[in-house]
Amino acid sequence: MDPVTISLAVGVASKAFSAIKQGFSVGRDLEQMSGDISRWMGAVSDVDNAEKQAKNPGVFSKVFGGGSIETTALQAYAAKKKLEEQRYELKMFLNMTHGPQAYDELLEMEGKIRKQRQATIYKQQQIRKQIGEGIGWLFLVLVIGGFLLLLTSIFVSKAEAKEYTRQQKIHQGKIIEPQYTRCLRKKMIHYKNGLACIYQGAGRTFEIEFTDKIIGCPRQYQCIYNPGGSEPNIDDVMKSLRDIAK
Repeated sequence: MDPVTISLAVGVASKAFSAIKQGFSVGRDLEQMSGDISRWMGAVSDVDNAEKQAKNPGVFSKVFGGGSIETTALQAYAAKKKLEEQRYELKMFLNMTHGPQAYDELLEMEGKIRKQRQATIYKQQQIRKQIGEGIGWLFLVLVIGGFLLLLTSIFVSKAEAKEYTRQQKIHQGKIIEPQYTRCLRKKMIHYKNGLACIYQGAGRTFEIEFTDKIIGCPRQYQCIYNPGGSEPNIDDVMKSLRDIAK
């Protein structure tokens, strides 16, 4: 129950309570006032149920209900206190005018009304609450899932666009992708800290690779295809190695 519904329940209870007091003042018995008593008891039961629901909200309501849960709980508590005052006043009046048995009959009638409302109204409210919670969680999952799907789609689109742009540039000759060819080891030069490996491949492609003595120079090597080259001069290689050592 929301605060507005609780206020309506208190209004119904107060109006019925006034009618009950007026009926007793003119000598009417409990049976003659059963309608007003039933309305008062029903409203009291509704407020009690609202307080229980406010104390035990669903997980979704706890997470997203915010201050509305606290507002409902406070209003239900205040309403319950007001109706307890009416109950006490009614009990005192019945004990003085009709004896304790009259109030016991009133409690028995109230118990039946509470059971009836629990089996019908409150049960339906609980079902609607559970359905609402389920729909809320489903909506949240769909929103989060949709957001993640959107991010994934954007990421994939950017990646595809980037690759497509690269392929366009390659096609236009703005990007030249290196071509590789298989080279065979031609020479292996030892120096203080390692080895200088000279490889030769198709179209007089030459490449030099420096490596560790432990690893050695592999017999084959994937060279960048650069036809029409000249074999590295050993003296130039040794000079470069000495410069590196310095």
